Amino acid sequence: MSFAGTLKLLLTVSIFLTVFSLALRAHATDALYLFREWRQGLRAMAVMYVIVPAVALLIAGIFRLKPPVEIALVALAFSPVPPLLPGKQMKAGGSTTYVISLLVTASLLSLLVTPLGMYWTGRLASHDVYISPAAILRIVLMSILLPLALGFVAGRLLGSRAAGVSTILGNIASALLLVCVLALLFVMLPAIGRVIGDGTIVALAAMIIAGLGAGYLAAGTDPANKAALSLAAATRHPGIAVAIATTALPEEKLAPAAIILFALLSALISIPYLRRLHRPTARAA
Repeated sequence: MSFAGTLKLLLTVSIFLTVFSLALRAHATDALYLFREWRQGLRAMAVMYVIVPAVALLIAGIFRLKPPVEIALVALAFSPVPPLLPGKQMKAGGSTTYVISLLVTASLLSLLVTPLGMYWTGRLASHDVYISPAAILRIVLMSILLPLALGFVAGRLLGSRAAGVSTILGNIASALLLVCVLALLFVMLPAIGRVIGDGTIVALAAMIIAGLGAGYLAAGTDPANKAALSLAAATRHPGIAVAIATTALPEEKLAPAAIILFALLSALISIPYLRRLHRPTARAA
């Protein structure tokens, strides 16, 4: 197996184990929370699939970005929650119920919104971008829905042992992820260097900050929900974004590099944001 194939396999296993270990601690009914609390669900989906894409189009119009970077920016805006994010959301205080439901709801809605959004924004921006719902379904199914479903079932079967198994699998997944991220950065570093410039970092950072702000305002009064929705709006599924970008530009490496750079910036920018968000709570305590 080639280096790229090995890296892809390890990353897939890491993502699968991460979502599976998360589902071991949750309940299947958690996935329906934002359907029951439909007002919260509408606000969350409006932030992710209306406000953030509108901001992405505005940023693409203001900055003179390279065409692959523009496509990457819009592809990210229409991508759902990444499968590795829920752990970070819960560490930031988000409830398991809200985080799981946000992951499932955004993933299911992406099957419809993402192809339509990319088609119409492609028409507006004169970029012929199309991705089939089947391609998105394949990624969402393997990286989110299947490990979630298996985790829910395994959690019921394991009972009280589910928490311990979840911790072990989560640690294994984190170790694999670290190896994959370091290897991916090493491979993509030249392309990332080529992306930097022409306002790319400023444009990506502006989209991240807009997502954090919109999520904060739309999540209601619960600080835990504010943290969870802010991170979801500002951090998107890189696998789906890369699939969209490589479908539009099969031989172009700048779009995947921009998507990786977005993920790095999102992680860096969210650190001071979360500290600021939790500072009043800490003072009150």
